Amino acid sequence: MGNTKKITDEVSFYFKPTLKSFAKLAEEAKLLEDMKLVLGHYIPEGTLIHFPSPRGVGKTYFCIQLCMAVASELPSFLGEPITLHGNTLYINNELSEKTIRRRLLELRNTCPFLPEQRFKARAFTTKNSLTEDLPALLQIVERIKPVLIVIDNLRMAFTDTDTNNNKEITRMMYTLLALCESSKTAIVITDHFRKHTSSLLSDSDLQTGSGVKTDLSDGDFFLRKSGQSKHLRLLKRGKSRHFEEADDAKLLRLNPDTMWFEVVEEHVNEAEHIGLKTIRQKDEQQDIARLLQEQGKTFREIAVILGKSKSTVHRWLDADKSSDESKQ
Repeated sequence: MGNTKKITDEVSFYFKPTLKSFAKLAEEAKLLEDMKLVLGHYIPEGTLIHFPSPRGVGKTYFCIQLCMAVASELPSFLGEPITLHGNTLYINNELSEKTIRRRLLELRNTCPFLPEQRFKARAFTTKNSLTEDLPALLQIVERIKPVLIVIDNLRMAFTDTDTNNNKEITRMMYTLLALCESSKTAIVITDHFRKHTSSLLSDSDLQTGSGVKTDLSDGDFFLRKSGQSKHLRLLKRGKSRHFEEADDAKLLRLNPDTMWFEVVEEHVNEAEHIGLKTIRQKDEQQDIARLLQEQGKTFREIAVILGKSKSTVHRWLDADKSSDESKQ
């Protein structure tokens, strides 16, 4: 007894249902090895990971760099361990091949490590939907056996799917899960945030379209701009079927000279970087100004972060100084 699901006229996936006792499953679990990590707890082996983020944060650079790091057998990337190395496949549905060429030349010229030797990072550029290209992709996957596939991005990869329709999104996610299961590879699919979410803390509900994407994926994580500098980014894990969710975020810097991401701080409070300009309570604004000053920020930097004038910030903090002096 089995179940064959037709994805396209040429591609079907076969799954065999099982019936086992809890005791049997627990006993079989003792034979399982620890999960290998493609990018720490962000991307475990053989999982489908949803990667929604705002436009313009550098998702493409991030994904290309990750593919290079995994194929180059780095022990870690951006402070996260990599314990599974191998070929990687970046599926480019958004940019032209000419643009990808230029970005790869730029990144390889400034690469902080020795690029791929034993394994290869490859790019598959297409303007077709993933469903149309699936037969060819399955042949590629069978030949190169990647440990990581990145699909950039969901909307362009599934132009024939209504991303607001739960039924259609469920079918799309089933295709990705079937590909993930059949290839035994980790799949990351990039996506976008809804409009008007720049002031909200990272959460799975910020994604565009149907929430089924989060429900059916094995995990998700986010990359966002920090309000403290145009070069700073926040990397945060969300939901995960395998690990606890992260309470804080990792602070990264997108180096404008090399276009490589660098770790600035391992653990930061996302609230100090996101949505500060929308805070209306004066007392809360002043509290944040004091905190930022303690972190070494200048009056000008604090003013930019809070969306206030430099003179206003100076007045607030100067008043604190005068008050402290009067108490002495």
